[in-house]
Amino acid sequence: MRRWIRMDPWRGRQVVTSLFLLVGTVFAVLLLVNGGEALAGGVDVVTALGIAGAMALMGVWLTFAARLHQAGVYVGERGVRLRHVFRTRTLPWEKVTGFVARRALLLGEPTIRQAVWVLTVDGAFETPVQRRSRAMGWRKEVGPVLSESDFERLLNRLDAELADVRGRVPAQADGGVVLR
Repeated sequence: MRRWIRMDPWRGRQVVTSLFLLVGTVFAVLLLVNGGEALAGGVDVVTALGIAGAMALMGVWLTFAARLHQAGVYVGERGVRLRHVFRTRTLPWEKVTGFVARRALLLGEPTIRQAVWVLTVDGAFETPVQRRSRAMGWRKEVGPVLSESDFERLLNRLDAELADVRGRVPAQADGGVVLR
């Protein structure tokens, strides 16, 4: 099974990005219908370029809204998937050693909010999920921002998933891992 399960709960950000996707899709459909009718009736080059530019803008809008909507932490049989706005990283369970809360980084500097970090044998990777903070300071707005209780619940769920995977995959005598 290749299913990825979202670990962080839906919040207001996912509702807003869903609305952005809906509005963008309706606008794109209207643009395609009206643009198709205009192109079928014969238009000048300036109008055709305007329609093409508007379609390109809608493509960028929908892609960004979809990526922002999907940002979060996912788990599956293969490992932990970190979906950021501009990239997706999959970390295999064999390399994951734990989950911790650390300061989120913005341009290499710590921000006021804490983020969930995935600890691996290759280093630590920041997730887009952050803990809400009322303190003043730099913060990132690139993923779900959870309340204190939801953030702790997410860390507990991730730890439980890791323990479950460790319980299902027996270790070999030489320290290796058996995959089935």
